[in-house]
Amino acid sequence: MAVTILLMLSLLGGSAVSSEAIRWFPGDYFNSYVKAGFQAEVMKSWPGPSQLMRTWNAGGLQEPDRVSLLLGGAIFHDPVLLPAYHEAVTSSSPRVRQAAVYGYRDLLGDSLPDVNGGISDGDAALLGEEMDWMMRTIVRRSLLEVWLQAVLAHEGRGLPEWRGVTLQRQPEVALRAIEKVAAVEDLEILLEAYDISGDFGTRVNLLKLVEALTLSRFIVMPEGSGEGWGRQVYVNAMGVTGVDTRSEEGCQVWVNVLERGDSRWWMLASRRLYACGGPWLEISALYPNGPRDQERRTRLLAWFKPLRPNG
Repeated sequence: MAVTILLMLSLLGGSAVSSEAIRWFPGDYFNSYVKAGFQAEVMKSWPGPSQLMRTWNAGGLQEPDRVSLLLGGAIFHDPVLLPAYHEAVTSSSPRVRQAAVYGYRDLLGDSLPDVNGGISDGDAALLGEEMDWMMRTIVRRSLLEVWLQAVLAHEGRGLPEWRGVTLQRQPEVALRAIEKVAAVEDLEILLEAYDISGDFGTRVNLLKLVEALTLSRFIVMPEGSGEGWGRQVYVNAMGVTGVDTRSEEGCQVWVNVLERGDSRWWMLASRRLYACGGPWLEISALYPNGPRDQERRTRLLAWFKPLRPNG
């Protein structure tokens, strides 16, 4: 079934953003069986976010292609696309509105909404206001910082000098979003949020992400464990020299990490192996041992079998 769907999704139509995937949107079948394959195809063959935004602004996209762009472009988690969702949420087309609401939440890394019943004018207007505030905030802050602010706000804290939208979300929702949008270059702000947080669960999960992004394991607590790990985590973890794992020659390293490394490291390995030419298969650092992520790890290892020592 999955192979058949992926083959179907590879057949693009009249524009660079056409896809047969949208025939199943909205609904549980799209969420459960189609979305992951569709977005993997987006990461493989679509233009990047800036070009997608230019395509949207140029006009001329028919309704199916507008729906496709809104659903597919979300996988980039790039705020440059926010104006497209802001415009689309008040569209006269019910289907474009549905795609705008669903895609916007997906772009943020948020929980996915049920849009089967359509989007009323009132709900569209309210969400448009949120999007407006989000775009103003993103001018000054990153999407990651928006989610760190959300998780800290749950415990009555926040990032220094925060001015902008504060999303009201449960910590587990915010942490999953943080995982989706965080990258190696975000270690400093992750550690800053760790220092600010006073919640044990939040601190543990932020530390998991630091471990995932630095390929480290921090088991022994420092003296004065009531204090945060702080920047010593970054200094200790990143002070290792060796192979440039961002180079083409480093792909073998990431195969080894995926095959033999700690399960929290699989998230970064899967992202690096995508850059090495592999399929886009997101693996969680917070929950890497579930059946979905185990299956994705197996698929990635099979894809890169020639690079494995016994391949």
